[in-house]
Amino acid sequence: MKKPQNFFKTSIRLLKYYKGSGFIFALVFILIAFSSFANIFGTYMLQYVINSIENIVKENISSNWTEFYKNLSIMLIVYGIGILACLTYTQTTVILAQKTIYKIRNDLIKHTEQLKISYFDAHKHGEIMTYFTNDVNTLYNALNNSIANVFFSFANIIGTILGMFLCNVYLALFSLIFIIISFVFIFLNSKKCQKYYRQTQKSLSNINAISEEDIDGIKVIKAFNHEESSFLKFNDANEDLRRVTTKSFYHTQLNVPFIVSLSYLNFAVMSIIGCLFLVNGLLSFSALCSFLVYVRQSAHPFNFFTMHMNTILTALSGAERIFDFLDTEIEPQDGKVKLVKINDNKNKYEDRYAWKIPLENNSYRTIKLRGDIRFKDVKFSYVENKVVLNGISFYAKPEEKIAFVGSTGAGKTTIISLLSRFYEIENGQITYDGIKIKDIQLSSLRRSISVVTQDTHLFTGTIKDNIRYGRRHSTGQEIIDAAKLTGADSFISRLPNGYETILYDDGKNLSEGQRQLIGLTRAAICKPPVLILDEATSNIDTLTEKLVQEAMDKLMYGRTVLVIAHRLSTVRNSDAILVLENGVIKERGSHEELLAQKGLYYSLYNGKTELE
Repeated sequence: MKKPQNFFKTSIRLLKYYKGSGFIFALVFILIAFSSFANIFGTYMLQYVINSIENIVKENISSNWTEFYKNLSIMLIVYGIGILACLTYTQTTVILAQKTIYKIRNDLIKHTEQLKISYFDAHKHGEIMTYFTNDVNTLYNALNNSIANVFFSFANIIGTILGMFLCNVYLALFSLIFIIISFVFIFLNSKKCQKYYRQTQKSLSNINAISEEDIDGIKVIKAFNHEESSFLKFNDANEDLRRVTTKSFYHTQLNVPFIVSLSYLNFAVMSIIGCLFLVNGLLSFSALCSFLVYVRQSAHPFNFFTMHMNTILTALSGAERIFDFLDTEIEPQDGKVKLVKINDNKNKYEDRYAWKIPLENNSYRTIKLRGDIRFKDVKFSYVENKVVLNGISFYAKPEEKIAFVGSTGAGKTTIISLLSRFYEIENGQITYDGIKIKDIQLSSLRRSISVVTQDTHLFTGTIKDNIRYGRRHSTGQEIIDAAKLTGADSFISRLPNGYETILYDDGKNLSEGQRQLIGLTRAAICKPPVLILDEATSNIDTLTEKLVQEAMDKLMYGRTVLVIAHRLSTVRNSDAILVLENGVIKERGSHEELLAQKGLYYSLYNGKTELE
């Protein structure tokens, strides 16, 4: 990682997270300055305490003891107040840092959920997770500790230099030479190590992505005996991380021994010169003691300053990555047509909801929710100049079952993704009940559609909660009824804990078929007018499929259903079957009509052409 490219812009944006805590934030810096002042002034008072001791030794009168106690008390009180200020600002800094990181994490997860699907197709999940882990952690360390310490160290450096000049101007000028050398070294060394900071974070992001991918695909790695090649890939990434991290830490850690060694040399030289000043009457013994304490403690704020400044630069680079991620384009939320409830007493979803369409005079009209889907001359490409759908046109009337068949890459799943607006079409038009889907509010559009994909994702939690995910306020009885409808109840009821069985690791404690049944049940409980089944029975064995098919027919009854099927036997009772090839609809008709045409579908059905 290197120095953030927009240091001030990133810093200002980060400060905006302290909005509402400005007074406390300012108070922290006042307490830091006061704590630093207390340390410097306490050291300066040391010479008065020593003077009092000298007078006691020479004269031994009671007034000298009074002066001694007075000076000692002032010094101790100043140090005590400094310690209290330090404890206060440290605790307050932790609270502010936690609140800030809390806000940033919320912004990250909220933004992640609003991103386009295409972003996740182009970026590894491990890379995205780095924003939540490494970048946030480095930022937290800086906010929690480094920012306060940098300001405290800088104030101590300035205070120490002023204290030296108060003790003796000439000695301070000599000592200033060593301080200037320290600043020059820190500046030059920081220029060398900064270029490795961003490289370190980039390498760390890469190794996280590789680790996440390998762990997720460990069964495939083992099945194909790719352990060695997988290890070599990880080893290369690990070696790259080791190399850049070593260089970064080498230059960072070089500051401390150099500054400490220089401070010892400074102390030795100032001791010799100070003694010469003392012998020649140019400096008192007490002033020399205070001066040498200043010299001795000057290395500490320098070390703190360089160490925490490097942490801040690293954190700001991480913050810059976070803000770049937060600036990534999100899904469009431009639709004005909303789905509204019109009747609580109706059982059917489409009888309870309607489309609310705004008009120019601030009024609105409603259109009954029916589930009429139409594609007109739709063209789409994932990659420029590589067409996936080329002028697709079809209709799915309310309560019709439309099936899509074709080889892999024909564009079947893409049609479903476009209807759900996971991607935006390039040309053409998609309407839902006569309304362009771009005019429909995204949340309303997806509420009116239920999707069951080939790979069902299950969350950590109970089976009941996973089914209820489709409709949060579902009762226990509604969950059981939906499971009975899809046939999932038969295996769930046999589990030791039934619907309270805890699922973990994406439901890996269930079979593929059982996970798919839960996915179907999740869709069943939503009861929307449009149901999409994307290879929904692909992971269910043939025997289970026969048992489920009748339940599936009940689930699909009265709804507009779009089915992508690998097994042609599952689409025989469809109202229309669309055969796709190379992004074009080649044939449309019922099962019997397509067989009679003896075209592509006929070849697929009779096994003359393989359905990949």
